[in-house]
Amino acid sequence: MADGRADQPGVSARDLLLYAGAAFTLAVGVVHVQQYLDFIADVPTIGELFLLNGLGAGVITILLTTRLRLLGALAGIGLSAGALVSILISRYAEKGLFEYVEPTLRTPVLISVIAEIAAVLALSAYVVRSRQSRHSP
Repeated sequence: MADGRADQPGVSARDLLLYAGAAFTLAVGVVHVQQYLDFIADVPTIGELFLLNGLGAGVITILLTTRLRLLGALAGIGLSAGALVSILISRYAEKGLFEYVEPTLRTPVLISVIAEIAAVLALSAYVVRSRQSRHSP
């Protein structure tokens, strides 16, 4: 693995980070759409934000499969980091986020938080690897 390649021939560690980041970003979007359809659509402002998060995650996942994958990685980091900040505000701020307070850490919330953290880590590592490969001889 000294050459940056994983155990599978033809797939680099950088590629694996990209694929993992795409999968985690898609998972974030799926959870947000599921929660939108389940009950959050009726919550003013938050409902729309959940739908936008789900749609944005889908667009970002597609970007991660194109020549614009670096832009997609940066967008995925932003989407997931923003979602993490939002859940923290809605869970712990006195008035929540747009007057919505997340009462408990329900299973979908935990799944989303784990996927968001994993997406930020995988896509950040991908961006670093991409920058390193651009500057190596």
